[in-house]
Amino acid sequence: MKLVSRPGVGTIACGVAKAYADLITISGYDGGTAASPLTSVHYAGSPWELGLADAHQSLRGNHLRGKVRLQTDGGLKTGLDVVKAAILGAESFGFGTMPMVAVGCKYLRICHLNNCATGVATQNDQLRENHYRGTVEMVKNYFRFVAEETRQWMASVGVRSMEELVGRVDLLEVIEGSTAKHGKLNLQPLLSDAGIPAEMPQTCQVGHNDPYDLADLNTKMLELAEQAIADKSGGEYELTITNCDRSVGARTSGAIAKAHGNLGMQDKPVRFNFTGHAGQSFGVWNAGGQELYLQGDANDYVGKGMAGGKIVIRQPETVEYASNETTIIGNTCLYGATGGTLYAAGCAGERFAVRNSGVHAVIEGAGDHCCEYMTGGLVTVLGQVGCNFGAGMTGGFAYVLDMDNTFVDKYNHELVEIHRVAPQHMEEYKNHLRSVIMGYIDATDSAWATHIVENFDDYIGRFWLVKPKAASLGALLNHMRSRPE
Repeated sequence: MKLVSRPGVGTIACGVAKAYADLITISGYDGGTAASPLTSVHYAGSPWELGLADAHQSLRGNHLRGKVRLQTDGGLKTGLDVVKAAILGAESFGFGTMPMVAVGCKYLRICHLNNCATGVATQNDQLRENHYRGTVEMVKNYFRFVAEETRQWMASVGVRSMEELVGRVDLLEVIEGSTAKHGKLNLQPLLSDAGIPAEMPQTCQVGHNDPYDLADLNTKMLELAEQAIADKSGGEYELTITNCDRSVGARTSGAIAKAHGNLGMQDKPVRFNFTGHAGQSFGVWNAGGQELYLQGDANDYVGKGMAGGKIVIRQPETVEYASNETTIIGNTCLYGATGGTLYAAGCAGERFAVRNSGVHAVIEGAGDHCCEYMTGGLVTVLGQVGCNFGAGMTGGFAYVLDMDNTFVDKYNHELVEIHRVAPQHMEEYKNHLRSVIMGYIDATDSAWATHIVENFDDYIGRFWLVKPKAASLGALLNHMRSRPE
């Protein structure tokens, strides 16, 4: 869990440790990889030193420090930074800015525009080929020097290992400073043990902060499909799911990826048919070769980080309400997904397909910020969307059904543009959209999608195609069709 360094962050850290976090990162206001404009990071958070000391002391005082690893980041650059962070309670250290600089980042703060001048942060192959000069050795060399400096400082204060260094605030001394204001600072709270007995651990003492949820459904799925995965023979299984079952599919995805790679079982998939209500992160990191079919609905983060395979969610056969007027999946679905297919016979919440870079998805409505920062893939929305559609979208494209002619005011005009699908010169896209909806109907039996196809000539004039301004309209379909199946 990543927490912003701020007053009271120690209390929040205790809360997430009680919620079975294995690692807590206290992130300071400084640093960053230049992806955010300056106006977005001004006055955001506090120095990592303040939040780290607060979190470390609070976790120790609540008998939780031994159950969780504590990390910090926020502009760490040198071995001295690492030593100071360890003294204040960290046993893990996050570096972002300096490794990026090591491979050529010039801190232009235009990552979100997809035109990085050094080819470091872009989806543009030409920019990478012409300007990127970074190598793995550059990053390794930088960290080698950081490690050497860290060892030198550890030797100078008389400790042999990082385990001995963590929490040793007695090794820090307060200097006078150079101004009158410096003299008024009271740094004693940072250098205090907060009255906590010395026998309380300063570092994590366990391999995992075991949760109350034992992931029984994931365990059962692996038991059912383990042999089919090993033999690459495929199979189909029937299961019941509840909203207490979280991250369903993660363990079997890991087994598939370990044995055959992300796409190695595409031709012989294992299919799980669920009935019920899925908890958070249904289909997270879904691997190619795993298909999850659900009759019911699902919570937030469906398909987060999915790499392949298929997720299909539809209403139970007994319900009578209209699917295109009902939410069936929660917020932030397909966050950071890279491949695969998602069909959901209903509406999605906010932030659907944020940072999607390869998934093909069809839904019947979405909330605000749909397709934000999308860099690849295809999203088809057979209904209304919220505001800020396509903000920061630099790749892929989308079809959106606009029944009340309000989409022009809802999409973000900065990086994307819209075209009607109906005109004659868009015939190829018209046929493609119809085939996409037909595939969706085959998987979900959606009554709304069936109605659209049966009256396609009446609805086609209401569809928009949304694409990045920098993308060629003629090349979109060719690029989409080249993706691995």
